[in-house]
Formats: sequence, C-alpha cells, structure tokens
Amino acid sequence: MSNASRYDVIVIGGGPNGLLAGAYLAKAGSRVLLLERRHETGGGLNTDEYYGFRLNLHAVYHMMADLMPAQRDLNLSALGVRYLHPEIGVAFPYRDGSSLLFSGDPAATARSIETLCPADALAYRRMWDEFQPMLDQYLIPMTYQLPEPAVDQMIEFDKTPVGARLGEISEHSFVELIDEYGFSDPRVRMALLAFPAMWGLNLDDPLGFLFPLYLCRLLGAGLVKGGSHRLSSAIYRSFLRDGGTVLDMSEASEILMQDGRAVGVQTQDGRRFEARAVISTLNPEQTFLQLIGEEKLPEDLRHAAKAWEWEERSLFGLHLGIHGRVRYRANDDRVNDAMIVLCGLESEDELHQHLERVDSGRESECRWLHATLPTRFDRTMAPPGHELIRAEAVVNYDQPWQTEATAFGDSVIALLREYADVDDIVFRREHTPRDIEAKLTSMKRGSFKHGAYNTLQLGFLRPNHLCSQSETPIPGLFVGGASLYPGGMILGGPGYIAAGVVGDFLERDR
Repeated sequence: MSNASRYDVIVIGGGPNGLLAGAYLAKAGSRVLLLERRHETGGGLNTDEYYGFRLNLHAVYHMMADLMPAQRDLNLSALGVRYLHPEIGVAFPYRDGSSLLFSGDPAATARSIETLCPADALAYRRMWDEFQPMLDQYLIPMTYQLPEPAVDQMIEFDKTPVGARLGEISEHSFVELIDEYGFSDPRVRMALLAFPAMWGLNLDDPLGFLFPLYLCRLLGAGLVKGGSHRLSSAIYRSFLRDGGTVLDMSEASEILMQDGRAVGVQTQDGRRFEARAVISTLNPEQTFLQLIGEEKLPEDLRHAAKAWEWEERSLFGLHLGIHGRVRYRANDDRVNDAMIVLCGLESEDELHQHLERVDSGRESECRWLHATLPTRFDRTMAPPGHELIRAEAVVNYDQPWQTEATAFGDSVIALLREYADVDDIVFRREHTPRDIEAKLTSMKRGSFKHGAYNTLQLGFLRPNHLCSQSETPIPGLFVGGASLYPGGMILGGPGYIAAGVVGDFLERDR
C-alpha cells in the first residue's frame, strides 16, 4: 500500500459519535480517515429540506448536546451551533381544556400540577429535589466517563447520601418510582410516565436511574437553530480544520485482520486502507458478525454479538407543512409555547393499554402522539407564512408499513385536530420505522438507540462486558457508536469516550 492509504485511525460511520471521535483524535494530532456510507455525514443529526420546509427526520431536540464536552473543547458555537431553549419544555393538553405544563423551573411545574392535584405538586417538588443532585453529581459526569462494573458502581454510590439514593432508584421501575413518591392523579401519573414511554422504554423494567435524565434533562433540552444538521456540520468542520479526511459514499465491507489484529478497512468498491486503530460506530451485528465474520471472532465475543437485542418499539414520524398556523385548544394558552406537546391519552391506564396494543401489533391507528413546532421558535425552518409540525408516535416495527403508512398518517392528523386548530396542510411526509432502517442501516428495526435499553445492555454491559470500555478483545479494534455506553439520543458520550481510549492506545502503541 502507498503512504496515502495509511492512517493512525480509521473511523467507520459518520454519525455524531464517529464525527466526535474523529474530531478529537484529529485535534490531538492523529491522522484520521472517516468512512461514511451515505452521501453526507451526520447520521441521526439529519435535516432535509423540501420546498423551504426543513425536516429534522431523526433528532430534533437534544437533551444533552449543550452539555457535551465538545461544545467547549471544539468551540462549536464558533462553528455555527446555537441552541434555542423554550421556557416550557413539555405540555399535556386534555380534552376538557385543562393542561399540565412542565418546565425546568420545578416551582412553576408544581403550580401547574397543583391545578389537578395539590398533593401531587408536593410529590413533584420532593422528587425533583432528589433528582437534580443525582444529575449534577453523578449522571451527567458519568455520561462522559468509562462505565464501571455494577458492583463497583454501587460501592461508589454508597459513599454519599445522593449516590445511595440513586442506587436505590436504580432497582425500581418507572411505575414503582411514581408509586414510591406517592403520585395519585391519573393524568399526572400518565404525564410523568410519558417521559420515558415516548422513547419506547418499558415502564416495568428496573431502569429507574434513567428517570432523572428523561425528566430533568428533557425539560432542559434545546433545538438547534437552523436544524439538527447544524450540529453535525460544526463537528465536521472541526474535524476537517484539524486535518481529518472524510470519504463519503464509502461503505465499509470488511475490517481487515492480520494475525488476529485489526489493521485496516476495505470498502465496497475494493479500496483498502491501513490503520493502527479502527473505530466502528456501527451496531454489534454489523461490526463483528458482518465486517469481521463469525469465524474470525473469539467464541465469547461471537456469542455476545449474536445475543444483541433490538427494541420492541420504534417511532412513526409525520412532518406537516402548514399554510397558516397551528393552535392548541387549552384554557392555558401557554400550551402553545411548549417545545413538545403530548396528546391523545389522559390517564395512566390508557397509557398502559396503548403500549400493550402497540407491542401486540394491534394498534393500527394513532392514539397518542408527541408533536413539536420548530417554527414556533425558529422561523428559518419553514417559508414565511407557514408552520412546520413534526408529530411522532410509538409504534411496532412489524406492522405492514408499506401499505399502512398513509392511513396511519391520516389518523395522526385526525388526533392532532382533536386538540388543535390546524390550517391548510400544503406539505406532508411520513417517516416509518422501515424508513429509519433504510436510511440509517445501523438502526436495525427502526432502532433509533442502536439496541434495546434493558439491564443486560446498559452500563458496563453495553454493548457487552467485553467491549464496554470501547477497546474490544480484538487488538486495534474499538467501538464508539450508540450501542456503546452510555447509548444513543445525541449524548456525545460514546464518541468522546472512544476518542480518549484510542488516544491512550496510540500512545502505548507508539
């Protein structure tokens, strides 16, 4: 091979984590090549434009992106990233005109809850006052650190009262947690459970440690002005500025091995590139079973890759361009100022019944949706005089979306109009779980988190105990995508962690 085909690091996949890993390593002086299957980088940070409407087809609001170390380390604001933070994060309008408004101000949220149930307002303040220190002292810092084995993590938690409480709730399900805090009103309970349920999580799994993240951080989430792709574009520019090389339309077909070590990558068109380290941001099936091959894997790694589980639930998205505007009908008009509006279900029982129908494949129409109007906060997302609304519903991947997408989209519009006045629809696009998989192949079965969130695929076990430190049993091969701890949802953690581990490896290897 010529010198031009040799690099310090090859990154497979140009999503947010691949870009971050590449940008950090290039900034540190490594010669980095990034291979991207599609015509552009960005992955889930995807913004497509149709007739002046800018559609965020995947990530629209980011729970942690403004806290990523990369915001500071790569100076992303100087590269065009600006976050918009609506005062009201999430609203729940009900058919009788009442509503719940959740914001980053726990006192304001408690006042809203008090209109439905004074006792639940007190419970919310008590819960928030426990959750926020857990975030500040543990969950946010841990997002950008290598995970520890569960036993070691619990020993660390037990050193402080806040950590001990975090350890306690880690054994609880979401339902058990709202039981413990004493929430009683069916509408309030449904609203609180909606925060994890809207992302397809199982409400009865012992994942209580995620509740502070999905509640408190979602209420601090922001929209990227101009569309989510602005974030990936900024990281891309940082990567190029520091000497990184991007080859798009270049799908990896094989991770090259020599004497049991990863030494490079071959692309579908036959080109071969050598490197001292290879980072794959693809899912475990793609990385290990497809790009390396079962026969070349150690038995325990082969077994772990084949055991990877995908989510039971995915998302159906409907994007509507409106000539005029959208106004929710609620006694409190501030519902229209919320970043996210959830409507359709009005009690905890209805939520559980709905999710059971989704899981069984019996939910053929939309009964629950969460919607965002990006144009309410960023007029650049649609032509003048128009609104853009994005509505999403939790659905089953296995429904016959090839024939049902239009009808399901019709039911989304019908449900939306039960709660809101919607002017003329002049643009419409459905985005089904199968569209997610087709566009971003690492999201198998429409798995926008790159794999199920369950106790066997989180923390020190994500993607498995052999690879959760980014380094794999195969020398020279590292993982760094959303199937690595801490997971998906535009956290920036996997790419950041992988960059640090590979940087240390290159120093040792040098």
